[in-house]
Amino acid sequence: MGYTDELGLEQWTNYNTRYALQGRFSFDFSGPIVFDDPSDQISFNITVDADNPAHGLPGALNSGKSTSIVIDRATVDAVGASWNGVISNYQQYIQVLDYALGAAGSDASATLATDNYGKIIPNRIVIITDQNRSNGLDGSSVQVTRSANTTNSRGGLVDNSGWGARGSTMSLGFDAFQDYWDGNDANGVQVSFDFSINGAPSKSNSFDRTYVNNLLGKDSGKIETADEMVTLLQSLLSADWPDLIIESTSPGNVTLRSDPNVDRKAGAGTSIGFTNINVSIEPIPKLAFLAIDISKYPTAINTYINYIEAATHRAVEGASGLGALQSRIDMQTEFSERLMSSLATGVGRLVDADMEEASSRLAAAQTQQQLAIQSLQIANSAPTAILSLFQ
Repeated sequence: MGYTDELGLEQWTNYNTRYALQGRFSFDFSGPIVFDDPSDQISFNITVDADNPAHGLPGALNSGKSTSIVIDRATVDAVGASWNGVISNYQQYIQVLDYALGAAGSDASATLATDNYGKIIPNRIVIITDQNRSNGLDGSSVQVTRSANTTNSRGGLVDNSGWGARGSTMSLGFDAFQDYWDGNDANGVQVSFDFSINGAPSKSNSFDRTYVNNLLGKDSGKIETADEMVTLLQSLLSADWPDLIIESTSPGNVTLRSDPNVDRKAGAGTSIGFTNINVSIEPIPKLAFLAIDISKYPTAINTYINYIEAATHRAVEGASGLGALQSRIDMQTEFSERLMSSLATGVGRLVDADMEEASSRLAAAQTQQQLAIQSLQIANSAPTAILSLFQ
């Protein structure tokens, strides 16, 4: 969901959606087309909004609404009286075709063709279904059959068809991923998004590491298989979207689609997907400050400012995380120092107690020795005292 642009900046796409356009086909104009005889005409049948057999819809398929179209000199004159019965270019042919389709109530139109940048493609003509749902048709298609002419040309119009897709079906490539701790937050990185089908009001959803672990019975925060991804998406989406089918179609693919038993619609107005996707730790800036070059990329000033703001935000978050970690380290250090001091005091007390006991024992031994010496001295002096009495 992220990519790095030519400036080295990480750009973040916060959506993954699919939608469809109504059935259409195009052709290139070849002319002029000349109506120089009252019998000259271009004719064809047009069928709109038939169910597409490729969509796998249950039950009988609706064949759509069919209308016969005839373009003659009167038709051309009704659109361009000054053309003298000659359609000279693709703009004029679009006007004539659109007039004829509308006058016949065909629920189809002719219009200009544009490229992916909205620029008109010269000489290209588009035939498109109006997708008039009041007819009770759920398909989105346009088919031209039995095209014929008595003029010099049909202007490039031949039998053709175009089908609108079922925009309520999408395929997601799957790779195993892990919801990590977010700093000290054991709940982990939070992923949030909105989801909608066919333009209905979006519903918000989110999950984090704790949610994944509780759901899958793990402690790693890992979603390792497509089936586990299906389980995760079902747990988040099924309550709000009971007609949503989620299934793994291969080890690397998960599909989401509205149940065709309930939703048979195709073409414009059908859509499915995720918007407002947010990952709590993204986007992470990729550009180095030294790579900023306003003189080389003067139009990128706002981009650079946004990058600096994002980088500053990440730096503040990082500093906050480091500060919290430093506080924990300081607390552990202080605890260790107090524990060591307590152990030293205890050991000291034990040593002191042993020394006092040893000293007492030594003093007692010395006293006993002194008493023994004194006793010997007394014993040795006693005979001398007795002899002195006889002198």
